[in-house]
Amino acid sequence: MGLDVTDRISTGIPKLDQMLGGGFIRGRTYLVTGETGVGKTILSLQFILEGLRQNEFAIYVSLDERIDGVLNGALSLGWDFWEYINRGMFFPFEFRLFTSDLKRFGKESRTFVEAIEKIARGRPISRIVLDPISALALGAREEFIVREYLREIINMLEEKLGATTLLTCDIPTGSTKLSRFGFEEFLSSGVIVLGVVRFKGKLLKTIYVRKMRWSNADSSIYVFEIRPGEGIVIKEPLSEQLDTMELQL
Repeated sequence: MGLDVTDRISTGIPKLDQMLGGGFIRGRTYLVTGETGVGKTILSLQFILEGLRQNEFAIYVSLDERIDGVLNGALSLGWDFWEYINRGMFFPFEFRLFTSDLKRFGKESRTFVEAIEKIARGRPISRIVLDPISALALGAREEFIVREYLREIINMLEEKLGATTLLTCDIPTGSTKLSRFGFEEFLSSGVIVLGVVRFKGKLLKTIYVRKMRWSNADSSIYVFEIRPGEGIVIKEPLSEQLDTMELQL
């Protein structure tokens, strides 16, 4: 069965859907990247919440934070994921893979996917988040092992579950790279970059689409805010915001 580029699902952020050319293509994998604290987890939770509100089943895998911390943090935005857990629609869990195990599991990535399948229990999972994907391979020396491990996980999730998967990736502060290891973006069908611009003593959160296969995407850089109850709200292009701030000074 061929790829249907018209079969789209919403990110939960209307403006981002427009920027992507209509949302994510169903069943593909996307990367959200940026420095620590720019809003990657919030964006991924917003993506999950949109599916839950559409009565879809979803899985969230926390790879470096206690899951209770993630869910309680979401409550501060007015998002109650516990309701969906109790209804049997949302399945959050933690997964740890120590650096010493990476080489041993490098060719056994099915172990990770089987853990997700076990959580799914045959339910039609529509959305999956791995947050952050970089934690799976942090500290590994052999680039080939990391690349193959991540590639196999992505391929198996797409083939076995058919879910639309969102990966988050932390990059070092001030880095111009798109990912931690330099190849995560090549494994994904699209890349969304979150960042911070310092201008005249103010910090502006920014978002843009760096890559989107099979889509006529808007690659302009936009400013966004994080609002209680709404999450990420994308506003005007960064260039307009900077012009306005110049006029006010």
